[in-house]
Amino acid sequence: MKKIGILYSKSTAYTAELGLHIAQLWGEGIEYVDIDTARLEDVLHYDGLILGTPTYFNGELPSAWDEFLPELEGEDLSGKKVAIYGTGDEVASPVSFADGVGLLAEYFTELGATIIGRTSTAGYTYEQSIAESEGSFLGLIIDWVNHPDLTDKRLKDWVKQVKKEFAAK
Repeated sequence: MKKIGILYSKSTAYTAELGLHIAQLWGEGIEYVDIDTARLEDVLHYDGLILGTPTYFNGELPSAWDEFLPELEGEDLSGKKVAIYGTGDEVASPVSFADGVGLLAEYFTELGATIIGRTSTAGYTYEQSIAESEGSFLGLIIDWVNHPDLTDKRLKDWVKQVKKEFAAK
């Protein structure tokens, strides 16, 4: 069984709650890494990574990610699969909707990682998002504010999808 690390900050309430749900749905073989205190060696030994982030202000990552990402600079993550989930509010942030997911996807792609877990943009209304590429999101986007009734189904479907994608060669 592949060993998966799930990285997020417990200080970001919705992202942390989603991370706990993902771990529960996943079952065995997944380990939490606190991005607030993570170091490079804490994450490189995993076969795959699941990254969680909210989007702050005008499409920015939270400070925990800003502090951790430079540790990865110069690393070759070729062959490593990375799935990303994030939160956003399509009404309050229509021009930077869930941009944190797009920022992480861009960074990890530049290091050679393969981004898995793309999801449909159907049902969302926003003006712009760097989390969108080629007509789909680069990960799971949850809008707790405007679509709370869809969260459980989206989460369950995504975990099932990502488990298959991690298992694929």
